[in-house]
Amino acid sequence: MSKFCLQCGAALNAGARFCGECGAPVSAASPKAKAASHPPAKKSNWLLIGGVAGAIALVIAYYFIFLHDDASSGLEDRVADQPVEAEAAVAKVYYAMLEANIRDKASTQGSTVLGKLPRGESASGKVILGEDGTSDWLELADGKGFVALVNLSEIQPPELSKMLDDKKWTANEALDVWAQPDPASTLIERVAAGTSITLVGLTANDYVEVKLPKGGVGYIAGGERIAKLASGKPIAIAFNANTCSFGPELDAMFATIGNRVRANYKVLENKEYPSEEARSKALASIEGRSTFQKLERNFEGLTVTAIAQHYESQSVYFAEPASRVIEVFRSKGLRIGRDGSIPSSDLFAAIGNAAGEGGRYGKSDLSCGV
Repeated sequence: MSKFCLQCGAALNAGARFCGECGAPVSAASPKAKAASHPPAKKSNWLLIGGVAGAIALVIAYYFIFLHDDASSGLEDRVADQPVEAEAAVAKVYYAMLEANIRDKASTQGSTVLGKLPRGESASGKVILGEDGTSDWLELADGKGFVALVNLSEIQPPELSKMLDDKKWTANEALDVWAQPDPASTLIERVAAGTSITLVGLTANDYVEVKLPKGGVGYIAGGERIAKLASGKPIAIAFNANTCSFGPELDAMFATIGNRVRANYKVLENKEYPSEEARSKALASIEGRSTFQKLERNFEGLTVTAIAQHYESQSVYFAEPASRVIEVFRSKGLRIGRDGSIPSSDLFAAIGNAAGEGGRYGKSDLSCGV
């Protein structure tokens, strides 16, 4: 087969290395051979590139169809699961509604009382959960203890014009208990008739402050009326230290008790005994014994709880402490010393804390006798 020059197309002699017409070198491969060898190589490259691109497209499509939501959800979950630092608790100021205990732990169980927070005094700190997992406590800012939040308020308590010294009273009707001495404040609860209530004191606008069963205090309207009801029916006391007279009504009560004591003594005295020794023993058992009579009467806001006839003296008992009783009797013009003693020409008279058996009948007493 004749060969031709690729440059000028002239016929080439067999075995020629250069073209006789133009001098161009003669290639060892024929044009057909070159043309046949190049296209397959180009075609295989394009197939490879196309295959790779298709695979990448399939991977991308699969990700967005099946994996994207899960991956995003997992990322969101992981972000959500990251611990969020709690905001620093801001110290707040509270006021003691009643005298409150400062404890070494946020618990009433197994803790030690470190001191007292007086009524109306402020304290600052942060509120934390108590060790029982249910109660709230104020951790004092100075790091010196904990106070139960139930005894505190963000509002300073009102001044009390008259103390009632935790006098117990049974409600005679349903009553509203407010968070403050103001009907515009929050209604805490409504107590039913027959509920026992602890009275703390009276406010200037005629509310009575009461202790709540679960701690803290509340306020009931009509304080003066309630205080009088709690003290019982009024009774007059006109005390004379020189004669030990307590006034007509009480003197009559003492006379009744005295008559009863003498009658009992007479019965024992006239009784038949196996011996004189037995008789003396029986009479001695009632000699010197105090005879008590319970009362629930009101004297100037004080609750008269009992009277007693002793061997050589008489006493009137009160629900209030001696300091309060002294204050009331001084306001009535009675001269009373610092120690509670009352000047008398021949007899002993004084107001003091109830002691011995009398402590079961009242917190204090007014006594007079030999």
